[in-house]
Amino acid sequence: MNSQQLKNIAVLRDVDNEALVRLATVLQEKEYADGHVVFSEGDPGDSMYFIVEGHVRIEKLAQAAGALPKTLTVLEAGDYFGEMALMDQKSRSASAVAAGGARLLRFSKAAFDELQQQRGGVGINVLFAMIRTSSERIRRLTTQVVVYDEVGKAIGEAPDLQSLLDAILKQLLAATLADWGLLLLRSQFSDRFDLRALANLTLTPGQRESVLNGDGFLGAVLRDPQARLIADFAETEAFKSCPHLGFETPSLLISPIMLEHEFLGLILLGGRERNLFNLDALNLARGVARQAAQAIVNARHREENQARLRHSRQYVKF
Repeated sequence: MNSQQLKNIAVLRDVDNEALVRLATVLQEKEYADGHVVFSEGDPGDSMYFIVEGHVRIEKLAQAAGALPKTLTVLEAGDYFGEMALMDQKSRSASAVAAGGARLLRFSKAAFDELQQQRGGVGINVLFAMIRTSSERIRRLTTQVVVYDEVGKAIGEAPDLQSLLDAILKQLLAATLADWGLLLLRSQFSDRFDLRALANLTLTPGQRESVLNGDGFLGAVLRDPQARLIADFAETEAFKSCPHLGFETPSLLISPIMLEHEFLGLILLGGRERNLFNLDALNLARGVARQAAQAIVNARHREENQARLRHSRQYVKF
């Protein structure tokens, strides 16, 4: 890869040309198939990576034995990861896994040290560039921590299911900068949805009925309930043949609420601009959906028990 192509890496855009020329000579290009591990948690930290094409998941193992790794974030072309290896060479604090395949540039600690000895300004320029962009990552992480904390608080303190669902939608709307949001739960007594939370969106009676029936693009989502990041609704192949419901916006973020393999409902966020949402927003919505799934089931059970109790009292004769 030549030095000018390195300008496509966001963190390197402001690095001077001379430094980029030097950097290009020491970077190693590597390709990883979907699911291939770039490095594992606990491995020695001996290099960092720039993403040229594709995506990389950053995963962290839970404390519980046998627990599945949790996705912390999904990085895309132009991002970088593993940079702490250039500074402290401590063991990796998380794993990096190719998601759908990825082409990466490896910058080893040995190459960094060599550049420092030969041309100290090159390594310093790269480090300063990463420091300048680190603040954005810290802000994203802070936002995620606040959302998870608030949702966790709602799970523990919300007096009923409706209060919990309202809190979930409110937190996600603020964190992702979505223009509107819907939270749907699958009805326990039919194939329809229950519209349980709505924000910044007014539905006509006809639109509401279509949502409850799972019409339009919701039908495609129901047939394949997976998390989706829609940059431009009109150009999304899966939805082109679906009847329009009338409230679709260019950007959509769709996250199913699942408990193991049970489909409980959907979180829908919309934006009036194209490409409003990124992979961090999608990952946050998925994480909140996982966090809340069991609480939703428990709250529903409590509601059912309370309804049965009220019903039985109506027929008690004195």
